[in-house]
Amino acid sequence: MLAGVLGGVTFCVAVAMVIVTGREFGTQDGTWVALWLCPPVVGAVTAALRPRNAVGWILLAIGVVGVGSQIAYAYSPGPHLTVPEGLVVSMGNILIYGAITLFVVLILVFPSGHAARGWRRQLIKFLAVTYALILIPSLLVPKLSSDAHNYTNPLAVRELGGVFNDVIMVFTLGGIVTLLIAAGDAIRRLRHATGVQRQQLKWLAYASALFVPAFILVLPTGNLWWSALPLAVATNGVAASIGLAIVRYRLYDIDRLVSRTVSYLIVVGLLFSVYVACVLLMTTFLPLRGSVSVVIAVLIAVALFAPVRSRARSAVDKRFNRSRYDAQAVVDSFASRIGEQVTLDAITADLLAAVDQTVQPSHTSLWLRGP
Repeated sequence: MLAGVLGGVTFCVAVAMVIVTGREFGTQDGTWVALWLCPPVVGAVTAALRPRNAVGWILLAIGVVGVGSQIAYAYSPGPHLTVPEGLVVSMGNILIYGAITLFVVLILVFPSGHAARGWRRQLIKFLAVTYALILIPSLLVPKLSSDAHNYTNPLAVRELGGVFNDVIMVFTLGGIVTLLIAAGDAIRRLRHATGVQRQQLKWLAYASALFVPAFILVLPTGNLWWSALPLAVATNGVAASIGLAIVRYRLYDIDRLVSRTVSYLIVVGLLFSVYVACVLLMTTFLPLRGSVSVVIAVLIAVALFAPVRSRARSAVDKRFNRSRYDAQAVVDSFASRIGEQVTLDAITADLLAAVDQTVQPSHTSLWLRGP
Protein backbone atom coordinates (compact mmCIF):
# COMPACT_ATOMS: atom_id res chain seq x y z
CA MET A 1 0.00 0.00 0.00
CA LEU A 2 2.76 2.41 1.00
CA ALA A 3 4.78 1.59 -2.12
CA GLY A 4 1.80 2.15 -4.41
CA VAL A 5 0.89 5.49 -2.87
CA LEU A 6 4.49 6.70 -2.85
CA GLY A 7 5.08 5.61 -6.45
CA GLY A 8 1.85 7.17 -7.70
CA VAL A 9 2.47 10.47 -5.95
CA THR A 10 6.07 10.59 -7.19
CA PHE A 11 5.02 9.92 -10.78
CA CYS A 12 2.33 12.61 -10.66
CA VAL A 13 4.82 15.10 -9.21
CA ALA A 14 7.33 14.18 -11.93
CA VAL A 15 4.78 14.80 -14.69
CA ALA A 16 3.81 18.12 -13.12
CA MET A 17 7.48 19.08 -12.80
CA VAL A 18 8.11 18.31 -16.49
CA ILE A 19 5.33 20.72 -17.45
CA VAL A 20 6.09 23.47 -14.92
CA THR A 21 9.87 23.34 -15.28
CA GLY A 22 9.65 23.36 -19.06
CA ARG A 23 7.45 26.45 -19.01
CA GLU A 24 9.44 28.34 -16.39
CA PHE A 25 13.03 27.50 -17.32
CA GLY A 26 12.91 26.03 -20.82
CA THR A 27 12.68 22.68 -22.59
CA GLN A 28 16.17 21.59 -21.51
CA ASP A 29 15.35 21.74 -17.80
CA GLY A 30 12.01 20.03 -18.41
CA THR A 31 13.67 17.09 -20.15
CA TRP A 32 15.96 16.55 -17.14
CA VAL A 33 12.88 15.87 -15.03
CA ALA A 34 11.79 13.22 -17.55
CA LEU A 35 14.66 11.01 -16.35
CA TRP A 36 12.53 10.00 -13.36
CA LEU A 37 9.17 9.06 -14.88
CA CYS A 38 9.41 5.25 -15.07
CA PRO A 39 11.42 4.31 -11.93
CA PRO A 40 8.73 5.22 -9.35
CA VAL A 41 5.97 3.38 -11.26
CA VAL A 42 7.88 0.13 -11.82
CA GLY A 43 9.40 0.37 -8.35
CA ALA A 44 6.01 0.78 -6.69
CA VAL A 45 4.54 -2.26 -8.45
CA THR A 46 7.59 -4.42 -7.73
CA ALA A 47 7.86 -3.37 -4.09
CA ALA A 48 4.15 -3.99 -3.55
CA LEU A 49 4.41 -7.51 -4.97
CA ARG A 50 7.74 -8.51 -3.44
CA PRO A 51 8.42 -6.25 -0.45
CA ARG A 52 11.34 -8.41 0.68
CA ASN A 53 13.21 -7.95 -2.59
CA ALA A 54 15.32 -4.80 -2.66
CA VAL A 55 14.94 -4.20 -6.42
CA GLY A 56 11.52 -2.59 -6.16
CA TRP A 57 12.45 -0.39 -3.21
CA ILE A 58 15.66 0.75 -4.92
CA LEU A 59 13.73 1.70 -8.07
CA LEU A 60 11.17 3.53 -5.95
CA ALA A 61 13.95 5.34 -4.08
CA ILE A 62 15.55 6.34 -7.40
CA GLY A 63 12.28 7.92 -8.48
CA VAL A 64 11.74 9.75 -5.18
CA VAL A 65 15.34 10.97 -4.95
CA GLY A 66 15.47 11.96 -8.63
CA VAL A 67 12.23 13.93 -8.49
CA GLY A 68 13.37 15.51 -5.22
CA SER A 69 16.56 16.70 -6.89
CA GLN A 70 14.54 18.36 -9.66
CA ILE A 71 12.33 20.11 -7.12
CA ALA A 72 15.46 21.47 -5.44
CA TYR A 73 16.87 22.59 -8.79
CA ALA A 74 13.61 24.34 -9.67
CA TYR A 75 13.54 26.17 -6.35
CA SER A 76 14.36 29.81 -7.13
CA PRO A 77 14.46 32.18 -4.12
CA GLY A 78 15.71 35.75 -4.12
CA PRO A 79 19.19 36.78 -5.29
CA HIS A 80 20.68 36.54 -1.78
CA LEU A 81 20.18 33.15 -0.17
CA THR A 82 19.49 32.69 3.50
CA VAL A 83 20.91 29.61 5.21
CA PRO A 84 17.67 27.56 4.93
CA GLU A 85 17.30 28.56 1.27
CA GLY A 86 20.90 27.57 0.63
CA LEU A 87 20.28 24.16 2.18
CA VAL A 88 17.30 23.59 -0.12
CA VAL A 89 19.20 24.57 -3.27
CA SER A 90 22.20 22.43 -2.27
CA MET A 91 19.95 19.37 -2.10
CA GLY A 92 19.75 19.38 -5.90
CA ASN A 93 23.33 18.13 -6.32
CA ILE A 94 23.21 15.92 -3.22
CA LEU A 95 20.10 14.06 -4.38
CA ILE A 96 21.26 13.68 -7.98
CA TYR A 97 24.47 12.06 -6.69
CA GLY A 98 22.30 9.75 -4.62
CA ALA A 99 20.24 8.78 -7.67
CA ILE A 100 23.41 7.88 -9.62
CA THR A 101 24.64 5.78 -6.69
CA LEU A 102 21.30 3.97 -6.43
CA PHE A 103 21.32 3.20 -10.15
CA VAL A 104 24.70 1.49 -9.75
CA VAL A 105 23.41 -0.54 -6.82
CA LEU A 106 20.24 -1.47 -8.73
CA ILE A 107 22.15 -2.93 -11.67
CA LEU A 108 24.51 -4.83 -9.36
CA VAL A 109 21.76 -6.49 -7.29
CA PHE A 110 19.26 -7.29 -10.06
CA PRO A 111 17.39 -9.67 -10.12
CA SER A 112 17.84 -11.33 -6.72
CA GLY A 113 17.87 -8.09 -4.70
CA HIS A 114 21.29 -8.67 -3.15
CA ALA A 115 24.81 -8.59 -4.54
CA ALA A 116 26.85 -11.75 -4.78
CA ARG A 117 29.89 -12.08 -2.54
CA GLY A 118 33.03 -10.50 -3.91
CA TRP A 119 33.83 -7.21 -5.57
CA ARG A 120 30.18 -6.20 -6.08
CA ARG A 121 29.51 -6.04 -2.36
CA GLN A 122 32.76 -4.19 -1.80
CA LEU A 123 31.83 -1.69 -4.51
CA ILE A 124 28.43 -1.05 -2.91
CA LYS A 125 30.08 -0.44 0.48
CA PHE A 126 32.61 1.87 -1.16
CA LEU A 127 29.82 3.84 -2.85
CA ALA A 128 27.97 4.23 0.45
CA VAL A 129 31.07 5.58 2.21
CA THR A 130 31.95 7.85 -0.70
CA TYR A 131 28.45 9.28 -0.86
CA ALA A 132 28.52 10.04 2.86
CA LEU A 133 31.83 11.86 2.42
CA ILE A 134 30.58 13.95 -0.52
CA LEU A 135 27.76 15.51 1.52
CA ILE A 136 29.99 18.05 3.28
CA PRO A 137 31.67 19.45 0.12
CA SER A 138 28.25 19.67 -1.55
CA LEU A 139 26.98 21.86 1.29
CA LEU A 140 30.05 24.13 1.48
CA VAL A 141 30.89 24.88 -2.19
CA PRO A 142 31.06 28.62 -3.09
CA LYS A 143 28.34 28.41 -5.76
CA LEU A 144 25.03 26.53 -5.72
CA SER A 145 23.39 25.66 -9.03
CA SER A 146 19.69 25.84 -9.80
CA ASP A 147 17.55 25.98 -12.91
CA ALA A 148 17.29 29.78 -12.53
CA HIS A 149 20.96 30.68 -12.04
CA ASN A 150 23.93 30.11 -9.75
CA TYR A 151 23.69 31.42 -6.21
CA THR A 152 26.36 32.46 -3.73
CA ASN A 153 26.33 29.87 -0.97
CA PRO A 154 25.79 31.41 2.51
CA LEU A 155 27.49 28.33 4.04
CA ALA A 156 30.54 28.45 1.78
CA VAL A 157 34.06 28.09 3.14
CA ARG A 158 35.92 30.40 0.77
CA GLU A 159 39.39 29.10 1.60
CA LEU A 160 38.46 25.55 0.60
CA GLY A 161 36.16 26.37 -2.30
CA GLY A 162 38.56 25.14 -4.97
CA VAL A 163 39.22 21.90 -3.10
CA PHE A 164 35.51 21.23 -2.65
CA ASN A 165 34.83 21.84 -6.35
CA ASP A 166 37.61 19.44 -7.33
CA VAL A 167 36.29 16.78 -4.94
CA ILE A 168 32.79 17.10 -6.38
CA MET A 169 34.13 16.90 -9.93
CA VAL A 170 36.10 13.75 -9.11
CA PHE A 171 33.06 12.20 -7.42
CA THR A 172 30.83 13.02 -10.39
CA LEU A 173 33.24 11.43 -12.84
CA GLY A 174 33.73 8.48 -10.49
CA GLY A 175 29.97 7.98 -10.29
CA ILE A 176 29.72 7.93 -14.07
CA VAL A 177 32.59 5.45 -14.30
CA THR A 178 31.06 3.11 -11.70
CA LEU A 179 27.72 3.28 -13.51
CA LEU A 180 29.43 2.23 -16.73
CA ILE A 181 31.25 -0.55 -14.83
CA ALA A 182 27.91 -1.81 -13.51
CA ALA A 183 26.47 -1.72 -17.04
CA GLY A 184 29.46 -3.70 -18.32
CA ASP A 185 29.00 -6.21 -15.50
CA ALA A 186 25.35 -6.69 -16.50
CA ILE A 187 26.48 -7.47 -20.06
CA ARG A 188 29.13 -9.88 -18.74
CA ARG A 189 26.59 -11.66 -16.53
CA LEU A 190 24.29 -11.95 -19.52
CA ARG A 191 26.97 -13.73 -21.53
CA HIS A 192 27.38 -16.36 -18.79
CA ALA A 193 23.70 -16.70 -17.82
CA THR A 194 21.41 -19.46 -19.04
CA GLY A 195 17.72 -20.26 -19.02
CA VAL A 196 15.33 -17.95 -17.23
CA GLN A 197 18.14 -15.92 -15.68
CA ARG A 198 19.38 -15.00 -19.14
CA GLN A 199 15.93 -13.78 -20.13
CA GLN A 200 15.73 -11.75 -16.93
CA LEU A 201 19.09 -10.10 -17.53
CA LYS A 202 18.78 -9.60 -21.29
CA TRP A 203 16.68 -6.44 -21.34
CA LEU A 204 18.45 -4.93 -18.33
CA ALA A 205 21.85 -5.46 -19.97
CA TYR A 206 20.72 -3.88 -23.23
CA ALA A 207 19.15 -0.92 -21.44
CA SER A 208 22.21 -0.44 -19.21
CA ALA A 209 24.40 -0.34 -22.30
CA LEU A 210 22.51 2.81 -23.35
CA PHE A 211 24.35 4.74 -20.63
CA VAL A 212 27.55 4.62 -22.70
CA PRO A 213 26.30 6.60 -25.74
CA ALA A 214 24.13 8.73 -23.42
CA PHE A 215 27.11 10.08 -21.48
CA ILE A 216 29.13 10.45 -24.67
CA LEU A 217 26.40 12.70 -26.07
CA VAL A 218 25.55 14.56 -22.84
CA LEU A 219 29.01 15.62 -21.65
CA PRO A 220 29.96 17.76 -24.69
CA THR A 221 26.40 19.01 -25.37
CA GLY A 222 25.22 19.93 -21.87
CA ASN A 223 23.77 23.29 -22.93
CA LEU A 224 21.59 22.06 -25.80
CA TRP A 225 17.85 21.53 -25.31
CA TRP A 226 18.04 17.85 -26.24
CA SER A 227 21.13 17.02 -24.16
CA ALA A 228 19.12 15.24 -21.44
CA LEU A 229 17.14 13.05 -23.86
CA PRO A 230 19.77 10.28 -24.19
CA LEU A 231 19.99 9.98 -20.41
CA ALA A 232 16.20 10.02 -20.15
CA VAL A 233 16.05 7.10 -22.58
CA ALA A 234 18.71 5.22 -20.59
CA THR A 235 17.26 5.75 -17.10
CA ASN A 236 13.68 5.03 -18.13
CA GLY A 237 14.92 2.16 -20.28
CA VAL A 238 16.50 0.45 -17.27
CA ALA A 239 13.27 0.80 -15.29
CA ALA A 240 11.16 -0.35 -18.24
CA SER A 241 13.45 -3.35 -18.83
CA ILE A 242 12.90 -4.48 -15.24
CA GLY A 243 9.16 -4.08 -15.73
CA LEU A 244 9.37 -6.11 -18.94
CA ALA A 245 11.30 -8.86 -17.16
CA ILE A 246 8.63 -8.92 -14.47
CA VAL A 247 5.72 -9.17 -16.90
CA ARG A 248 7.19 -11.44 -19.54
CA TYR A 249 9.37 -13.80 -17.52
CA ARG A 250 7.38 -13.89 -14.26
CA LEU A 251 10.32 -12.55 -12.34
CA TYR A 252 8.12 -11.52 -9.44
CA ASP A 253 4.88 -13.33 -10.43
CA ILE A 254 3.13 -10.16 -11.60
CA ASP A 255 0.89 -12.30 -13.83
CA ARG A 256 -1.47 -12.83 -10.89
CA LEU A 257 -1.76 -9.08 -10.29
CA VAL A 258 -2.44 -8.36 -13.96
CA SER A 259 -5.02 -11.13 -14.28
CA ARG A 260 -6.86 -10.09 -11.13
CA THR A 261 -6.90 -6.44 -12.16
CA VAL A 262 -8.24 -7.19 -15.63
CA SER A 263 -10.81 -9.68 -14.36
CA TYR A 264 -12.20 -7.29 -11.75
CA LEU A 265 -12.36 -4.47 -14.29
CA ILE A 266 -14.41 -6.75 -16.52
CA VAL A 267 -16.65 -7.75 -13.61
CA VAL A 268 -17.23 -4.14 -12.58
CA GLY A 269 -17.98 -3.13 -16.17
CA LEU A 270 -20.44 -5.98 -16.74
CA LEU A 271 -22.26 -5.52 -13.44
CA PHE A 272 -22.50 -1.78 -13.95
CA SER A 273 -23.98 -2.40 -17.39
CA VAL A 274 -26.48 -4.85 -15.90
CA TYR A 275 -27.41 -2.31 -13.21
CA VAL A 276 -27.97 0.48 -15.74
CA ALA A 277 -29.92 -1.80 -18.07
CA CYS A 278 -32.17 -2.99 -15.24
CA VAL A 279 -32.90 0.53 -14.06
CA LEU A 280 -33.71 1.70 -17.60
CA LEU A 281 -35.85 -1.37 -18.27
CA MET A 282 -37.89 -1.04 -15.09
CA THR A 283 -38.38 2.70 -15.36
CA THR A 284 -39.19 2.64 -19.08
CA PHE A 285 -41.27 -0.50 -19.65
CA LEU A 286 -42.38 -1.44 -16.13
CA PRO A 287 -44.40 0.63 -13.66
CA LEU A 288 -41.49 0.94 -11.23
CA ARG A 289 -40.02 4.27 -10.22
CA GLY A 290 -37.49 5.73 -7.80
CA SER A 291 -35.78 3.66 -5.14
CA VAL A 292 -37.69 0.46 -5.93
CA SER A 293 -36.05 0.06 -9.33
CA VAL A 294 -32.63 0.90 -7.87
CA VAL A 295 -32.95 -1.69 -5.10
CA ILE A 296 -34.05 -4.41 -7.52
CA ALA A 297 -31.18 -3.56 -9.91
CA VAL A 298 -28.68 -3.72 -7.04
CA LEU A 299 -30.00 -7.11 -5.91
CA ILE A 300 -29.72 -8.48 -9.45
CA ALA A 301 -26.13 -7.20 -9.73
CA VAL A 302 -25.23 -8.75 -6.35
CA ALA A 303 -26.74 -12.10 -7.38
CA LEU A 304 -24.73 -12.09 -10.60
CA PHE A 305 -21.42 -11.11 -8.93
CA ALA A 306 -20.17 -14.61 -8.07
CA PRO A 307 -20.87 -16.35 -11.41
CA VAL A 308 -19.67 -13.36 -13.44
CA ARG A 309 -16.46 -13.15 -11.40
CA SER A 310 -15.82 -16.88 -11.80
CA ARG A 311 -16.28 -16.82 -15.57
CA ALA A 312 -14.28 -13.61 -16.02
CA ARG A 313 -11.39 -14.93 -13.91
CA SER A 314 -11.31 -18.18 -15.86
CA ALA A 315 -11.30 -16.37 -19.20
CA VAL A 316 -8.64 -13.86 -18.16
CA ASP A 317 -6.36 -16.50 -16.59
CA LYS A 318 -6.20 -18.24 -19.95
CA ARG A 319 -4.46 -15.14 -21.30
CA PHE A 320 -2.60 -13.47 -18.42
CA ASN A 321 -2.04 -16.12 -15.75
CA ARG A 322 -1.18 -19.17 -17.77
CA SER A 323 0.75 -20.90 -14.97
CA ARG A 324 -2.36 -21.13 -12.78
CA TYR A 325 -4.64 -21.99 -15.71
CA ASP A 326 -2.35 -24.70 -17.08
CA ALA A 327 -1.84 -26.21 -13.62
CA GLN A 328 -5.59 -26.33 -13.01
CA ALA A 329 -6.15 -27.89 -16.42
CA VAL A 330 -3.59 -30.62 -15.68
CA VAL A 331 -5.18 -31.37 -12.30
CA ASP A 332 -8.67 -31.53 -13.82
CA SER A 333 -7.42 -33.82 -16.56
CA PHE A 334 -5.78 -36.12 -14.03
CA ALA A 335 -8.95 -36.22 -11.91
CA SER A 336 -11.02 -37.19 -14.95
CA ARG A 337 -8.61 -39.96 -15.99
CA ILE A 338 -8.01 -41.51 -12.60
CA GLY A 339 -11.33 -43.37 -12.66
CA GLU A 340 -10.35 -44.99 -15.95
CA GLN A 341 -7.08 -46.44 -14.67
CA VAL A 342 -7.18 -50.04 -13.50
CA THR A 343 -3.56 -50.67 -12.46
CA LEU A 344 -1.48 -49.10 -9.74
CA ASP A 345 1.45 -48.53 -12.12
CA ALA A 346 -0.73 -46.53 -14.50
CA ILE A 347 -2.12 -44.37 -11.69
CA THR A 348 1.40 -43.78 -10.32
CA ALA A 349 2.78 -42.76 -13.72
CA ASP A 350 -0.19 -40.44 -14.31
CA LEU A 351 0.20 -38.83 -10.89
CA LEU A 352 3.93 -38.22 -11.31
CA ALA A 353 3.32 -36.74 -14.77
CA ALA A 354 0.72 -34.34 -13.35
CA VAL A 355 3.08 -33.25 -10.55
CA ASP A 356 5.90 -32.72 -13.03
CA GLN A 357 3.74 -30.52 -15.28
CA THR A 358 2.27 -28.37 -12.48
CA VAL A 359 5.10 -28.01 -9.94
CA GLN A 360 8.07 -28.82 -12.23
CA PRO A 361 10.31 -30.24 -9.48
CA SER A 362 13.89 -31.25 -10.14
CA HIS A 363 13.13 -34.77 -8.86
CA THR A 364 9.98 -36.72 -8.05
CA SER A 365 9.38 -40.02 -6.28
CA LEU A 366 6.35 -41.79 -4.81
CA TRP A 367 6.20 -43.99 -1.70
CA LEU A 368 3.23 -46.28 -1.21
CA ARG A 369 2.32 -47.50 2.25
CA GLY A 370 0.58 -50.84 2.51
CA PRO A 371 -2.18 -51.74 4.95
